[in-house]
Amino acid sequence: MKSIFFITAAFFFSVSSIAQQISDLNGLETQSGRTYLFYREGNPTPYNSIYKFDPETLQDTMFLYGYISWTPFGNTSRANNDFEFFPNDSVNFMSVGNEYDIDFWGTIRRNDTLSFSIPLDIIKVDISKQNPQKVFAGGGYDHLLRSFDGGYNFPIDSIMQFAYLSMSPFNDNILFGLDSTKRLIKSFDGGYTSVLVDTSKTDDLFDSKFFYDSDQQHIYRIAKSYGKYVFLTSNNNGNQFSWTKTFESDFPLWVSNDPSISGNIYLGNLRYIYKSTDFGSTFSLYKTFDSRISGIYKKPNSDILYASTRYRIYKITPNTITVVKSFSIPFELFSYYPLKVGNKWIYDKTTIVYDFPPQITYDTVIKKVIRDSVAQNNKKYFVLKEESISGSVEYFLERIDSATGKVFRFVQGFNYPDDELLIDDLTAEIGDTVEAFRYGIWYPGGVTVLREEDYFTKWGLNNKRKIFETDNYGMPLYSLTYGLGLDSAVYGFDFGTTTYVLRGCVINGTVFGDTVLSVEKNEEIPTNFVLYQNYPNPFNPGTTISWQAPVSGWQTLKVFDVLGNEIATLVNEYRDAGRYKVEFDASSLASGVYIYKLTAGSFISSKKMMVIK
Repeated sequence: MKSIFFITAAFFFSVSSIAQQISDLNGLETQSGRTYLFYREGNPTPYNSIYKFDPETLQDTMFLYGYISWTPFGNTSRANNDFEFFPNDSVNFMSVGNEYDIDFWGTIRRNDTLSFSIPLDIIKVDISKQNPQKVFAGGGYDHLLRSFDGGYNFPIDSIMQFAYLSMSPFNDNILFGLDSTKRLIKSFDGGYTSVLVDTSKTDDLFDSKFFYDSDQQHIYRIAKSYGKYVFLTSNNNGNQFSWTKTFESDFPLWVSNDPSISGNIYLGNLRYIYKSTDFGSTFSLYKTFDSRISGIYKKPNSDILYASTRYRIYKITPNTITVVKSFSIPFELFSYYPLKVGNKWIYDKTTIVYDFPPQITYDTVIKKVIRDSVAQNNKKYFVLKEESISGSVEYFLERIDSATGKVFRFVQGFNYPDDELLIDDLTAEIGDTVEAFRYGIWYPGGVTVLREEDYFTKWGLNNKRKIFETDNYGMPLYSLTYGLGLDSAVYGFDFGTTTYVLRGCVINGTVFGDTVLSVEKNEEIPTNFVLYQNYPNPFNPGTTISWQAPVSGWQTLKVFDVLGNEIATLVNEYRDAGRYKVEFDASSLASGVYIYKLTAGSFISSKKMMVIK
């Protein structure tokens, strides 16, 4: 039993930075055929704890505790680098890692009880399938630690100079490791001597993982080589000139082979799971997910495959995909697109038409979340009003699905599922492709990719930013900044481009940048609250009600009869400081006196009006 992980410098992690998510999924079969799944809660680093999950009972328990923290007295940490259960035993296991408390120590534990420590990295552990008393562990690039009493003791005189990676499950004298130049070596005598078997470079021990086919000839390996994640297969027990690279990616690979079916391998990469039935020579697409794969485990003697994404664990058969565990999307991700009534963004818009000479026009666009509303599909949306100095006005209905982190726009007439167009996925990671279309024209198979991440550094901020590019007409490129939302966009059209750059915004009442300019910039800001008498009055059937407010805030305007019964709500939304008017239609009302009432913050005022028919 092993786990795959990807590590960066140990002391740049903190407990507070770990989000609730799933990574490094793997599994264990008991003798009775019961499956237990193991995963890390948080990013795939060894400092995050490992949990044991029963997909039948849904019971979830801590398996190995990991952490890293900073205190006024220094750093402390515990990492779990690898673990393996004893053969035919779902209780007893060995684990390796490291701990830091004043000094750095590599550790080997049996059932989470310390057996041995040494001031060196210990990254891998294996237990012999022929003789469970033999336990090998190693790491770094120069040591192999050996126990011959089931992992209770690791005598100093048993330590060998061998950069250890893996032990064959069929012959515990066959070991794989790396030489001083990080190339693959094989030992036939338990690590005493070795030969070079693959000349390709391995960037790091942490990224290496071995899988052995039941035919005892094919061996599969994932590694990071020259900056790429690669899958290699050997058709001759890992010997010289037998290794072939058959899959390569810029992003991590997750592999599980089925020991009950020789030649069957499952490989996860980005949002896709691939399957090979020819010993890894070729792969075909098996399943597609809407989030990036973070681990897979094939249950032997069955058609069941388990896979994890950042926030879910799935049980997969050829015809079904079922969620067996899920975490909530971290609320902080929603800050990349803060939809809240009252939030406002001001953009400088530049349009260039490549004529002779080029024609350049400038505009200012103000985007506001003015209220929420329930659309015809019975889902609740925020209403965004987008208007410009040049006079154009558009309205959009958008929402964030809290269960998936996806942003949807209500659009009718294009046969979108439930009249919703996916415009963003806030859970996307670098390299993820999503069928999302914030800009451009939707078409089947079109995608938006999270191209890169950097930082937004205006206005004294240093907020993380996600940069998206859509493979679509005009190749739209836009970015979302944490705490601000959409900060820029550019897209092409026939013989020209349009660019939006955020000038300023108001988010949850906080002002960033320049927000003075608005559509009403030439109007004088009122100095006091006033509710004016409606005109005309008396009236039949329509009249105009006007008022002014010196400050921004939530405003309501309602109509009541003389008994105090509410007749109509004309305004119920956040509005900027300014002067406003609304039309009131009394066609359905009887003749008589009615009262209209304005509430704006602490200001309350009401006036009478008369309907005459």
